[in-house]
Amino acid sequence: MVQDPAMLVPFFRSHIANNSEYNALWGVAYQQLVEQVQNEKPDFSDETIRQIWYERQNGVSSLMQGGMSWNEFEGAKEQLRELTRMMAEGCTKDVYDRVIARLLELKTEKVLNKAYWALCHRALAALYPSQICSVVNISNFFSIYNYLNEKFQLGLSKKGEWFERNLELTAALYRALGTDTNPIALNMSLWHIYTQFIENKEESNVIAGSMVQQEKEVGASVDSGQLPKNTILYGPPGTGKTYRTIDLAVRACEPEAYARVKNTHPAEKRRELKKIYDHLIAEKRVRFITFHQSFGYEEFIEGLRAETTDEGSVRYEIKAGIFKQICEDAAFGHSGVQLELDEALVRLQERLAESGGITLETLRGKPFQLTYKSPTTFGIFPSQSKKEDLGEGYNVYLKSIRQVYQDPKAEVHNPSYVRSIISHLINQGEIASTAQNISQKRQNYVLIIDEINRGNISKIFGELITLIETSKRAGEPEALSVMLPYSSTSFSVPNNLYLIGTMNTADRSLTALDTALRRRFEFEAMLPDINVLADTVVNGINLPRLLQTLNDRIQVLYDSEHTLGHAFFIPVVQAKEDEELAFERLKRIIRNKVLPLLEEYFYNDWQKIRMVLGDNQKDRKRQFIREVTDQKQFSDLFGKSGTDDLQEIGTRFLLADENDDVWDDPQAWQQIYALRSGNEA
Repeated sequence: MVQDPAMLVPFFRSHIANNSEYNALWGVAYQQLVEQVQNEKPDFSDETIRQIWYERQNGVSSLMQGGMSWNEFEGAKEQLRELTRMMAEGCTKDVYDRVIARLLELKTEKVLNKAYWALCHRALAALYPSQICSVVNISNFFSIYNYLNEKFQLGLSKKGEWFERNLELTAALYRALGTDTNPIALNMSLWHIYTQFIENKEESNVIAGSMVQQEKEVGASVDSGQLPKNTILYGPPGTGKTYRTIDLAVRACEPEAYARVKNTHPAEKRRELKKIYDHLIAEKRVRFITFHQSFGYEEFIEGLRAETTDEGSVRYEIKAGIFKQICEDAAFGHSGVQLELDEALVRLQERLAESGGITLETLRGKPFQLTYKSPTTFGIFPSQSKKEDLGEGYNVYLKSIRQVYQDPKAEVHNPSYVRSIISHLINQGEIASTAQNISQKRQNYVLIIDEINRGNISKIFGELITLIETSKRAGEPEALSVMLPYSSTSFSVPNNLYLIGTMNTADRSLTALDTALRRRFEFEAMLPDINVLADTVVNGINLPRLLQTLNDRIQVLYDSEHTLGHAFFIPVVQAKEDEELAFERLKRIIRNKVLPLLEEYFYNDWQKIRMVLGDNQKDRKRQFIREVTDQKQFSDLFGKSGTDDLQEIGTRFLLADENDDVWDDPQAWQQIYALRSGNEA
C-alpha cells in the first residue's frame, strides 16, 4: 500500500511528462511493438517473433549484449514461437515458471546456446506492459524496486523474484497514479529514474537528449563493479573481517543476487547473503584457507605428495594445491571441469597402456593410431605414413589438450590431433561438450585467505606473486604465465578470480607486512565501530561509551592496532530486549574474552589492565582487579637490614572471583567510563 502518494504522484508525473525529451523515438517504437503483439496473440508472425527475440533494439528495451546470432534464432524460431504462445496464456506465476522451465530445457537440448532470461523478460514486457516493466535486467530492476520502496514508503513485501516483484511494484504505482496511467509512459519513466538516481548515484536533472536504454542479458558474464581483484581486510580482533568476507564474496560471484538484497534491512540482508554464500561454498566457487607459519608452496600451488600403493610401496604424485585448483576451475568458468578432464585423460592412458593403442580420425577424416608414451605424452602414428619412418611418432602433450579444451583458439603443438582426442573424449561421454564454450560465460570465483599475514608470502606464492596483479592476469593486455616446476605446465591466474585476505593487526602490524604483498593488494581498514552498538544500554551501562573508553585507554597504553572490536559485544546487542540475559552476556564476554586478550596484549601487566578498566580510579569494592599486599615480615626471613626494597615483592593483583558482587554492580561498570570526566553515569 502506498503510504506517501503526495510525493510519489508529482515525482512520476514530472518524469512521464518529460519522456519525449529524454528519448524522442523510444516511446513511438515501444507503442508500435506492444500494439503489434496485442493484435497478433496468440498466433505470432515471423516478423513479430524476430522483433521480440532477435532484434537488439526492438522498442521495449535495447540489449547491447546477450542477444542470439541469426543462425541460432533461425534454428530455434519455432520453439521461440511456442514459448511466446505459452507466455500469452496469462501473466501469472504458474505461466512464468513454466516458461522459464522450458527456456532452460531449450538450452539443455542445445536448441539455444544459453538461457536468455533478459530476452524472455522483454517478451513478457511487450505482452503485459501494465504488469511487467521494461527493465528486464534483474539487478537493475531490484535496484529500482528497493529505491522506490524506500523513497516513497511503498510498503512492498521484498519477497519473491523478478516476476513477483514486478507485479507488486506496478500494482502499487497504479494505485497511487490511477489506473488510467499510460503503461508505456510509466515504464519509460522507470528506466529514466534508474539512470538518474540509481545508476549515476545522484539526483540531478537529466539533460534533454538521446538517452538509450541498454540492458545486459541476465546470466552473461557480469561485471562486479569496481571490486578490486585483490583485497586485504585488516584491523584489530572483533571488527567483523570474516563477516565482511561474506559480503565481498557474494558481491564478486553473484553481483545480481547481491544487488537484490543490498538495500534490505541489515538482518534480512545478512540472512540472504549467508544463504547465497553457503551455496557458493557448496559449488566450490568460494573456497577458504588459513595461512600459518608452516604453510608452503606445495600446499598452495603444487607439489609432490607421497601415496602408498595397494602393494605397500610408496609412490610420489604431483598434486595441485588449493590456489592452482581454483585457478583452473576459474579459467574454465565452472568447478570440476579441470578435474573431470584430468580423470578422463588418466582413464584413456590406462586403456592405451593395456591395449597398445586405438585408431582415431582427425576432424578431416584422416586416421591415426593413438598410443601411450609417458604420463605427460601421447604418441601419434598417422596411418598414411610408414611406422618405420615415424620412429617414436609425433607427440601430443596432455598440457596441450588442457589448453585447447579450455580455449579452442589456443596455439599448441599438433593441434589437429589434440582436437581429435578431445572430440573422442566428448563422444565417449568422458567430458562435457559444452566446456569449450564456458569461457564465453564464465562465473566468478573467490579464494578467501584467512590470517594472510601469518604465512611466509615469499615461500607460499613463490614466483607466482607477480601473476596475481590485475594487469598480469590471463586475458589482460599484459598477461603473464610461468612454467610450474613440478608439472612443467604453463600457469596463469585468470581474471575472474578474486582474492580476499584477512589480517589481524594484533598479530602483526601492517607496517611489517611483506612488501610484495602490499604492492599487489588493496587494503580495507576494519576498525571498531561503536555505531553498531548504538542505543544499547544494559542495566544502565552505556555499551558504546564503555567500548569507546576501553579503546581510548588501550590506544594510549599500547596502540590502535590492539583495540577491541565491536563484534565482541554483538551478542549483548542481540539480547538487549532481555536485559537480564544481555547483562549476563556482557559479564561473560569481559571475563572470558576481553580480559584474557588484555593479558596477552600487556604481557600480564595487571597494573595497566587496571588502568584500562578504570580500577585505579574506583573505590576498592567496585574494582574488578584489586591490589593486594602480602603481610609478610621480610625481616623474619632476611633480617632487619636491607629489607625495605623487598616490600614491592609482596604486591599482587587479583581478579575478582566470579561470584564477587562487583560483577553485578552496575556502578562498577558505569565507572569504567564515567570517571574519566569526573561525572557519575
